[in-house]
Amino acid sequence: MSSLAETINTALAAVGPATETRLRDLLAEFGELNLGEEDRLSALATVIAAAASTHHRRHKSVYLDAVKTWALEIAGTLQPPPLRLAAVPVAGPVEEGAEILITGLDALIDSMNQAGVGVQDRLVTELAVVARLLGEHDANTIHMTLMTVGSSLADPEYQPGEVIHVPLREAIRPLSRDVRLEALTPRGVA
Repeated sequence: MSSLAETINTALAAVGPATETRLRDLLAEFGELNLGEEDRLSALATVIAAAASTHHRRHKSVYLDAVKTWALEIAGTLQPPPLRLAAVPVAGPVEEGAEILITGLDALIDSMNQAGVGVQDRLVTELAVVARLLGEHDANTIHMTLMTVGSSLADPEYQPGEVIHVPLREAIRPLSRDVRLEALTPRGVA
């Protein structure tokens, strides 16, 4: 079995240099928004949920498991390690960030389809983008983001592209004596 890096490199070689360049441009455009951590995660959650319900409708849970596994593997290998939850998130345009990534990924998928790139290489390329961005965070943040995505996808009212807010501020706020534990969003993993 090959490593994650080898899998991604093989897929990127298969999709060609033009697609790889477009991927780098997409990541750069998203990075230029300078979103705070909570807004960045909310944009990513929005993109992951839209992709799961649009492109991977029949296999949502498998797709989400793959994103989580890859993001956690990426987070574990980053040097320096990913930052923990920030106490003061900066507000920013979540919708704009999500739109950049959704339209960018959709355009990449369409161009790879037209170029005859195999399904496996298209999927690896898509997973590489979202897992790389999500993997820049710590394990608890990754889990919280994907739990939020899963909850949104389970809601019958959910529509692809609908903004999903990741409640990081709740996770860093101390609990009071009066809080109802059953009403809390899980704050990570032990």
